[in-house]
Amino acid sequence: MGQVELWETIGREIMKSDIGSENKKYLAFLSCTYYWGENYTDSMKTHEDLLQITQGYVALGGGGLALFGTACLYTWPESFEEIILRFEDSTLVDRTQFLDDSCYRGTVGSCFSTTLGSVLHELYHTFDLGHTEEGIMGRGFDNIYKVFTRSHSAGQNLNTGHDVSKTLQDKIEFKEEFEPESLLERLQTENKKKEFIVIRKYEEVDDTFLTRSCAVLLCYHRWFNQTTARQCSILSFDSSNKLIKSISGIRVVEIRSQNVELVLHSWTFEGRILKFSFQIPQDIIITLCDGNYTIFVEDTVGFMLKEEFSL
Repeated sequence: MGQVELWETIGREIMKSDIGSENKKYLAFLSCTYYWGENYTDSMKTHEDLLQITQGYVALGGGGLALFGTACLYTWPESFEEIILRFEDSTLVDRTQFLDDSCYRGTVGSCFSTTLGSVLHELYHTFDLGHTEEGIMGRGFDNIYKVFTRSHSAGQNLNTGHDVSKTLQDKIEFKEEFEPESLLERLQTENKKKEFIVIRKYEEVDDTFLTRSCAVLLCYHRWFNQTTARQCSILSFDSSNKLIKSISGIRVVEIRSQNVELVLHSWTFEGRILKFSFQIPQDIIITLCDGNYTIFVEDTVGFMLKEEFSL
């Protein structure tokens, strides 16, 4: 069973169970994930190769559910006191025994960092965040250890030998019957091949942040703001004029790619004087290639609009 099927199945089971509710978000760990280390060979050079010998691997989030596999929980601490020690654990992962999901860094500490950060990344997808070039919603989640330890930790053998910035996992949206739209096609066509080479990076930057539009989106999100559930709003988007209107005041506007929902352009309006309309600047429109895009808008009360438009 693939990632999408696992996500659909677990989602349906949750919503049909006693704990199922549209007013809850769910973070679930799949207990049946299994890594067939005896099938590992030295010729396996990519993360994709390792997934071929991993049963029940999943890292998907969206709508009401973030689902994550458990093949790397062996790197996670069993107590609060072990957290820093695990991040700083420079023991190399034995791939004949355990899955190495460390963003090609190869240590127990980096595996813990990548998987913990990935859980946060997928959980953020359930609150409607898209992908970004940088930060937690990019590949910054690999370096979540920086939140807990000094900048260069012994267990984090970072590398610049691979372009991992493009290996973004797709987010899923909950719809009726847990339909994942065209996610399966995107997962099948997305190129994730990278080689395992450990190269030390000597200059590091803090990439464990949320971009401004992501942070503002969360600030006004209905799950976190003070508006009542009954409070409604009206948002509209005129695709011909690229004009957005809101009766409650616009707070976030994003133009996202359709394939992996990468935020290409964004605007935030955080002042006390509300902005009731916004037109996407023409100088931005002309920079976009012909094709399909997604406009994402959030207003003051957390009401959201998400529509496709074409150029």
